[in-house]
Amino acid sequence: MSYTLAFWSGADSAECADVYIRLNSGEHVDGVASVDPAAVLRSLDALEGWSRHENMVYPPGGTADARPAFDTFIDTQFVVFTGYHVQAHDINVVIDVMREHGCRLYDPQTLERFA
Repeated sequence: MSYTLAFWSGADSAECADVYIRLNSGEHVDGVASVDPAAVLRSLDALEGWSRHENMVYPPGGTADARPAFDTFIDTQFVVFTGYHVQAHDINVVIDVMREHGCRLYDPQTLERFA
């Protein structure tokens, strides 16, 4: 079972579902700030007990052969983490990392954007 978490900064007054669809299709969206992919990756690499291989990020206990894991996608304006067998604590760590980069969480399963 997977769970998707999407993050971007800006476009706070826009319809979140529409912004998500546009960003997810690769469209540039006015009012959405740029993401620094290298800075996000540095933050992920600095997480104690976590590891990363290419686009896969592993919470403590996760490996390429065993879950939990996040498949990550980092674009110029938005970042998506798709979690597989992750726990609530793992999700909160990802949210905190992205908050440090000024990005708010959008949950495409519930169509809700969080502060």
